[in-house]
Amino acid sequence: MSAGVRPCGCTDVRACGKVPGKSKLEVIVDGLVYQLQERGGISRLFSEIMPRMCDVDDSLKMLLLTQGRLRQPLPVHRSITHRAIPPMERYLKPKRIWKSAVPSVNRLIRQLWVGSGEGRIWHSTYYSVPNMWQGRSVATLHDMIFERFPEFFKGRNADLFRETKRRCVESAQAIICVSETTRREVRNFYNLGNDRLHVVPNAYSDVFRRIEQFDQNEFPIGEPFLLYIGKRSKYKNFDLLIEAYASWTGKKDIALVLVGCRPWSDQEKKQLDRLNIHNRVHILSSVTDEELCRLYNRAVAFVYPSLYEGFGIPLLEAMACGCPIIASRIPSTLEVAGDYPIYFNPTDAEELRASLETALSEGRRPERLLLGLEKTASYSWDHTAKKTLKVYHAVKNHN
Repeated sequence: MSAGVRPCGCTDVRACGKVPGKSKLEVIVDGLVYQLQERGGISRLFSEIMPRMCDVDDSLKMLLLTQGRLRQPLPVHRSITHRAIPPMERYLKPKRIWKSAVPSVNRLIRQLWVGSGEGRIWHSTYYSVPNMWQGRSVATLHDMIFERFPEFFKGRNADLFRETKRRCVESAQAIICVSETTRREVRNFYNLGNDRLHVVPNAYSDVFRRIEQFDQNEFPIGEPFLLYIGKRSKYKNFDLLIEAYASWTGKKDIALVLVGCRPWSDQEKKQLDRLNIHNRVHILSSVTDEELCRLYNRAVAFVYPSLYEGFGIPLLEAMACGCPIIASRIPSTLEVAGDYPIYFNPTDAEELRASLETALSEGRRPERLLLGLEKTASYSWDHTAKKTLKVYHAVKNHN
């Protein structure tokens, strides 16, 4: 289902799961993530579950707040109201005088628009906490990357983010963790009891499926390729992938395709030239879900070398498409994908090269592909939405 309106004419509650006749449940969602990223797992989560929750529960009314330029479309439903708060930097002139005061003024304006919050629930898409909030709050924890790898995230802004995130989590009546792995990490880093922690897994779109036949000429890469998706951040372990790929004998026949990455920096271009792989690694930008589905179906394998992840939606997408997965052996991937991937030690380039060879010979064995379908069958955005809604009601009714 898309993130748009799904009309429901069903009157049988047991058949459609709709929840009628309850007192109004008001949730304010801070849409900060829609201003920060063009696409990603966090915005995908909220875009998928917000309309679904409104479909299921007639009592739910959601107010989606944004303040500033949007970088992607917002979820749409008759029970979701979008309120755009004007960013005050447009009006505070000259900028050189007001620059330091803009964040405080913006927070004040947001407070005036949000109100006291009494009788409502606050749920931020990215760890924001309203001032003087008298209502309840829910926090979704996607990962603990900033806490696990402080050496990768240094400086005043990183410290401020960690502080804001901790305040958001510690003030929440309920904390949604996207995986059991994340729940364990949250409990350990913040010393929280299990009574406030709820595991609500992410899911994947039904756009991702196996395609039996497609036109080979529609692909921008006319040769076999490995697929990599996402940023090239340190914790994503992209440097190890490049090192392993550059020394892999199979690179002469199999290219490496990157999706969702920024253009090469000058330093990276020099590295590719030094490794003599500048013509073997390709970046594809602005790829739609349907195009990505076809890439999964066409790829020799999807490579997921991360040192750490909170969940891993691309794992589900790849399995649903029957794409072999080469993955670092980390807790979240073991939790989400089980025995489907071909695993390697995330610090060992030689093991990664061996996994590339194994993927060529064993990646598409029928028993492995069947295992992928079995794993993905237990995940759906409908389930995620219903479990999140259950958390909302528990928070609302908690005395």
